[in-house]
Amino acid sequence: MSDMVLEIAELRRLTTLLLDAVERRHGARIDLSRWNVDYYWDIPLQAAFDMDNDPAQHVGCGQVSDDLADLHGAPDRSKNDAAILWHDLTHLSGLLRALAIVDLADTA
Repeated sequence: MSDMVLEIAELRRLTTLLLDAVERRHGARIDLSRWNVDYYWDIPLQAAFDMDNDPAQHVGCGQVSDDLADLHGAPDRSKNDAAILWHDLTHLSGLLRALAIVDLADTA
């Protein structure tokens, strides 16, 4: 198996392990507003993976509260709507990064 093959079952297992660890350390409900983590620097996906060009011109702003609001509506959308999968995954990554900075701040 190549090192660059992503097994979804393995990703699901690792995600569950990490989220279980977050819950043990920080509880089942995390008030993100307490940590002042609403706004963050964001680079669009295409720019983030384009190593031939400087991403500085593409840096924008993401917002955790927007990530939360958008993902709250995700279960109501069609399971077959592949056009928004990348969008939802991007919002999910914003929330995971918020959890990472909360844990970093809490352990520092």
